Amino acid sequence: MPLTSPLYVRILGDSWAQLGAPVRALHATSSTLHAQGRLRIEHGNDVARFVARILRLPPPAAAAETRLTVTARGDGEQWQRTFAGRCLDTRQYASSRCELAERFGVLEFRFRLDVSDGRLVYVQREAAFLFGPARLRIPAAWAPRVEAREDPAGPKRVYVEVHVSLPGVGPLIAYDGLIDVEDAGA
Repeated sequence: MPLTSPLYVRILGDSWAQLGAPVRALHATSSTLHAQGRLRIEHGNDVARFVARILRLPPPAAAAETRLTVTARGDGEQWQRTFAGRCLDTRQYASSRCELAERFGVLEFRFRLDVSDGRLVYVQREAAFLFGPARLRIPAAWAPRVEAREDPAGPKRVYVEVHVSLPGVGPLIAYDGLIDVEDAGA
C-alpha cells in the first residue's frame, strides 16, 4: 500500500474493512485528527507509582479530561495524548515486518494488530531500547508489557483500554474510557 495511505490502513491491509466505523475514523487521517473524552487512570503499587512519577505519566484519576491529537508525519503518526493537563507524546510507524511500532522516549514497542468483532487489539511482539540508529531488543522476561484495545462504542465514539506492567513490579499504569472523535482532516 502506498505511503500516502494512513498508517493503520497500510498495516492492517484487508483487515481494515473489518474494523468498526468509529475505530476506523480514529485511524483514517492523512493529516490531523482530534478526539476527547474522560478516562479512568490507575497506577499499581508504591514502586509503580514512583516509576510513573519519574516517567511523568499522568496521575491516577476517576475521570481525567483527555485530549488526543494524531498528526500524520512522513511515514508515521505523532500521537499527543493529554490527560488532565499532562502530556504524553509518542510516535507510531510501521516496523520492517509490517507491525505497528510505537516509540516513547528511548523505548520502542512493536505490536501485531488484530481485528475481532469490529475491535482493534494490540498484541505486543517485542520491546527495545533505541539509541540513534542502534536498536537493543529487551528480552521478553525483562520487557515492559503493553496490552491495549479499541472498541466501537457509538457513531463517533471509541472505548479504549490500555494496561502497562513491569516485570518484578506488576501494573504500572492502566487507563480506560470513552473517546469521541471530533474531526479529522483529509
